[in-house]
Order: sequence, then structure tokens, then C-alpha cells
Amino acid sequence: MICNALCTVFRIDGDDIHPVWQGECMWQEVFGIEVKKYGAENADKAAVFIPDINADICEGDIVIRGECSDGEYAARNGLKIMSAARNDFGSEDMRHIELGAR
Repeated sequence: MICNALCTVFRIDGDDIHPVWQGECMWQEVFGIEVKKYGAENADKAAVFIPDINADICEGDIVIRGECSDGEYAARNGLKIMSAARNDFGSEDMRHIELGAR
């Protein structure tokens, strides 16, 4: 898999924010703003492809582009993972986890 970025995934358990996974990934991001009747709303989205099929990543985690060790910063500026699909078919090079984040 071609990787163009590093990312860090954090999990929030009550008051505790701890890193779950960090490594290379394929990061595809869309910056956008939706205009609604009651004002503008942030509409940033990202599709993140992680080549580590054994990573413990699930919906509700926070993903941030780059290496990050500060959980508070990631919780404020990261994207929430809305979907996590494990694609464990094909050869070793094809297996990946696809994350949809918003």
C-alpha cells in the first residue's frame, strides 16, 4: 500500500485519552464548509487507509494526521472515526483497515 502520511489514533475512556495506534497510512482529506439556514458548519472529512490489519481501531476513536502524543490536542483538533472496515482479503499487500472520519 502506498502511504503518504503518518497518523495517530486515540481512544477516549471517560477522562482518559490514550494513543491506540500510530504509523504510516494513506490519508485522503476533503476540506469543506456547509452553509445552512442557521449558519456555516465545518464539513471536513477524511478517508484513512491503514496497512496494519491487526490495529485495535474502532468507531468513536479520534484520528489526527501526524505524530501526536498530546491526547487533549488530538481530542480538540482530530477527526472522529465514524466507520472502520477491516479488509482482510487478497495478498498481504492488499489488506488494510479503511477509516471514515469526520
